[in-house]
Amino acid sequence: MSKNTAWTELQKLDLSFNRIGPEGIEELRKNTTWINLQALDLSGNPIEDLGAAELSKNTVWGNLYVLNLKNCRICEKGAAKLSKNKAWVKLQWLNLSENGIGGEGMTELNKNTTWTELQRLDLAYNSIGCYGASELSKTKY
Repeated sequence: MSKNTAWTELQKLDLSFNRIGPEGIEELRKNTTWINLQALDLSGNPIEDLGAAELSKNTVWGNLYVLNLKNCRICEKGAAKLSKNKAWVKLQWLNLSENGIGGEGMTELNKNTTWTELQRLDLAYNSIGCYGASELSKTKY
């Protein structure tokens, strides 16, 4: 799928619950044809921190406004890597619910300065605790 060059107008891609791991994410993020991708649903896949790190390396999805990573086994390191992405300038909704993100992960997410359009950040069923909530209150977006 990552080698697909025909779907130049692809706007929404739902790959939820497909058992896609870090290796699959690495291949997906390499696709340079899907420049019009607006919504990507990867929920329920065992992406883990390694896959989140790979996903964060994507540089062409500048039109992405919805990224669903619910229940993807992402923890502190994965959140830190995601926060380093500079391409997703139109991101409006980031769903990170039901992962393993704690206070340190929230600190790292808070460092992102690219997601200025972010309107919805879903962190339900994580472990951000008091420290993470405090960090969230310092968010610039």
